[in-house]
Amino acid sequence: MDKIVETITSVNGAINGVVWGIPMLVLIIATGIYMTVRTGFFQITRIKHWANETFLAIFKKKSVTKTKEKKAISQFQALSTALAATIGTGNIAGVATAIAVGGPGAVFWMWISAFFGMMTNYSENVLGIFYRKKNDHGEWSGGAMYYINEGLKGRKGFKHIAKPLAVLFSIFCVLASFGIGNMTQVNSISSAMKSNFNIPTIATGIILAIIAALVIVGGIKRIASVTEKLVPFMAVFYIVGCLIIFFSNFSQIPYVFSSIFRNAFNFGAIAGGVGGYIIKRAVTMGFKRGVFSNEAGLGSSVMVHSASDVKEPVIQGMWGIFEVFFDTIIVCTLTSFVILSSPADSKTFDEAMQSISTEAQYFEIHTTSDGSVVNLIDDNINALYEVAPADAAEGTYTEYAAKTVYGQDLTVKLRTADNASGESDFTYANVMEIQGVQGKNADGTLMTDENGNPVITSVTISEVNGVPLVTYAFSLRLGHIAGKILAIAILLFAFSTVLGWSFYGTKALEYLFGTKATIIYKVIFVLFVIVGCTMNLSLAWDIADTLNGLMAVPNLIGVLLLSATVIRITGNYVRRKIKKTNPDETPMLSVYTDIQAEQAAKLAEEE
Repeated sequence: MDKIVETITSVNGAINGVVWGIPMLVLIIATGIYMTVRTGFFQITRIKHWANETFLAIFKKKSVTKTKEKKAISQFQALSTALAATIGTGNIAGVATAIAVGGPGAVFWMWISAFFGMMTNYSENVLGIFYRKKNDHGEWSGGAMYYINEGLKGRKGFKHIAKPLAVLFSIFCVLASFGIGNMTQVNSISSAMKSNFNIPTIATGIILAIIAALVIVGGIKRIASVTEKLVPFMAVFYIVGCLIIFFSNFSQIPYVFSSIFRNAFNFGAIAGGVGGYIIKRAVTMGFKRGVFSNEAGLGSSVMVHSASDVKEPVIQGMWGIFEVFFDTIIVCTLTSFVILSSPADSKTFDEAMQSISTEAQYFEIHTTSDGSVVNLIDDNINALYEVAPADAAEGTYTEYAAKTVYGQDLTVKLRTADNASGESDFTYANVMEIQGVQGKNADGTLMTDENGNPVITSVTISEVNGVPLVTYAFSLRLGHIAGKILAIAILLFAFSTVLGWSFYGTKALEYLFGTKATIIYKVIFVLFVIVGCTMNLSLAWDIADTLNGLMAVPNLIGVLLLSATVIRITGNYVRRKIKKTNPDETPMLSVYTDIQAEQAAKLAEEE
C-alpha cells in the first residue's frame, strides 16, 4: 500500500510540476498578453467605461444589483459569487509565501500577472455568455466546457476532440472542487478555530456542513443571495484591518514601494551560487500568486458569470476585468503592504538563544547595529537557520552555547550558512521561530528539574511563512487579538470559496450527467466538508491542486482558438456603445439564433 501511495505521489508531483510549472505559467500569461494586444489594451483604453459599467454601476443602476428573472442572478450577484470562490486563504497565506520566497519584487510580478489576466478573464466571460444555453430547469448553463465544445466542433481538425476536451475540463473541475474548493478551505477554518478559539475540529465541521447544506442545496439563487452580502462584508472587514496596519507603519511606506521595484529589477546585488534561483523565484512566485489567486486562465469563474441576467457578453466580460482587479490588485496587494511595511521588531538571535523555553518565540535573522528599523521582509535574501542532525559531519555546523529561562545550559548545533545551497534554504522573511523541546524519561513521562520546571534537551527552529507571517505582522500593532482577527478573516474567505466552488462543481457535473445528478453531488460535497475539517488528506489536496491546474489546458485551447470571436464581439460592442459609430448594428449576444433573438428583444426593451 505504501508503494502505491508513493507511486501516486511521485506521478502527481511530476504532473503538478508541469501544470503549475514555468511552461504553463508562460502559456497563461502569454494568453493574457495576446488578448490584451488583440483588444487594443482594453483594460486601459476603456478603463473609464468598464469602471462605470461595473463597480460604479452598483451605486447608480438598480438593474445591476437586482434581477427580474426568476432563473437568473444579477450582475452583482454573479461578481460576488465569483469573488467568493477566488478570494480564499491564498489571498492571505499565498501572498505571504510569495513574498517570503520570492522577495518584495514578487509583488510587482503579481501585478503584471493580474494586468494581463484581466483580459484572459474578460475573454472567458465574453465566450461564456455568447455560448451559454438553458438547462431543463430554465437556468443558464455556461462555462469553458460549453464554448470549448460548441466553439471548436465546427473547426477543421477539432471536430472529434472538442467534446473530449470539454468532458476532460468538466471532470477536472468536479474533482478539483472537492479539494481546492472544499477540503483545503475548511481545513484552514478548522485549524484556525482550534488554535484561536479551542473549538474542536469535528464541531467546526458539523456546523460548517449544516450551513453549507442550507445554502448549497438551494442552488445558485440562494448561493448568490448569501455571497452578495458576505463578500462585501468580508472585503471591507479585511481591507480596513490591512489599512489600519499599513498606515500605522506610515514611516515605512517609502520602503514598501522602493523595495518592490528595486527587488523586481535589480538582480546585480545577488551573489553566490543561488543567484539563478533567486531571479527565477521573484518572477515565478509573483506570477503564481496572481494566477492562483484570481484564477484567470483556469476557466472556473466563467460558470457563475454565465448565470447572470446580463444580455451583452462584453458587459459580463468587464465584470471579469473588475474581478481580477479587486482580487489581486486590491486584496492581495493590501496583504503584501501589511507584510512589507511591518518591522521585524523581535529579539536578536543571541537574545533568543539565551532565553530558550517551551514557549515559541521569534528572533531576527538579520539585525542592525545602528538602531535603525529592521524590516520584517529584507531586501536581500537570508540563509535559514537549521538545527544540524545528530550525525552531522564536522565543519558543517557551528556549536552555540544556549541557556533556558529555567537556568539550564545546553549546546545547540546549527548548520552553517555556507552549507545553504538550495531554494528552500533561503528566505526574504527576517524572523524565525525557536522553541525548546522538553525531554522525556525512559517511561515516556516529561522530564522536570527539582523545581518542577521543564528540562529542555533540544530546540526546534522553523521558518515563519504563510498565515503565521501575516499574523505576526498584525500582532505587532494589534497584540494577541491579531490571531483571532485573522481566524475570522480565514473563516469568511475560505467558507465563501466553498460556496462558490460548490456551484462550479454542480455545473460541471450537470454538463456530464444532466441536472438530475446534481443533487447527489451536492450531498457528497457537503459531507466532504466534515471530512476536510477532521482529516489530514495532504495527498488528496495535492492531487486536487493538479486537477485544478489541468483545467487550464483545455480552457486556454478554447480561449486562444476562439479569440477571433472575442474580438468580433468586442468590436461590435465598441462600435455600438462606446464610439457609437454604428449604434444600429445588430448586437452579437449569442451563437444560438433563438437565444440571440430573445436577448435582442429584451435588450431593446431595456434601451
